[in-house]
Amino acid sequence: MNFQRLIGLLTKSHDECLFEHIVGCVHIKRLFRMALESDSTTHILLSGPPATAKTMFLMSLLQHLKNAYFIDGGNGIKAGIIDYLFENQPPYLLIDEIDKISTSNQTFLLNLMETGIISETKYGKTRQTRINTSIFATSNDSRKLSAALLSRFFVVELEPNTYDQFYEITLRLLHDQEKIAPTIVGAVWNTSKNMRDCVRIGKLARSEEDVNFLINMLNSNGHWNFDPKGRAEGI
Repeated sequence: MNFQRLIGLLTKSHDECLFEHIVGCVHIKRLFRMALESDSTTHILLSGPPATAKTMFLMSLLQHLKNAYFIDGGNGIKAGIIDYLFENQPPYLLIDEIDKISTSNQTFLLNLMETGIISETKYGKTRQTRINTSIFATSNDSRKLSAALLSRFFVVELEPNTYDQFYEITLRLLHDQEKIAPTIVGAVWNTSKNMRDCVRIGKLARSEEDVNFLINMLNSNGHWNFDPKGRAEGI
């Protein structure tokens, strides 16, 4: 790969648009840009707790890359994925929560990642092809992946957000709720620490009173509690 070309990629301002909504994670952004510029296939796995921008990376890639194919690991069906790969040969395969794909369905990825070859035998007929596909995936728990599959990835472990990171990211997400966003951030940080709860509350609340009402229903496990009479607990 041409070094000057790589430096150009890392310094062009328009490349910043690729991950413009993701705060921090500079090293991960650079890694993805290097992978996208490489002439070889590269497989990257982002692993870590929820609300650490893993899915946001995939969504940004899906938005900006041509011919990228997105798979929800919880709903991915091997036959459907293989059909799509044969027919479209996408250069990028984006798999969210790959750890939710069953071990038996993970196996077809092994040859694809190692050799680029995919094959299938169905109704007594066999088909096989070779494609150049880079796989970018996320996982909440990489231990659920087979050792063979995990070894084929460039694994990046993400740490939980600090309060400052949580605060900055959430304020960006709640840009339409500037007046109550700080209250939402502080309240959620002291309960579930789940950024998705900030978004849920931000969609409903129109005042600090609304925020307090919703926070009183939220426990540290991220569950919403109601008493048998339908009133929020703790109010």
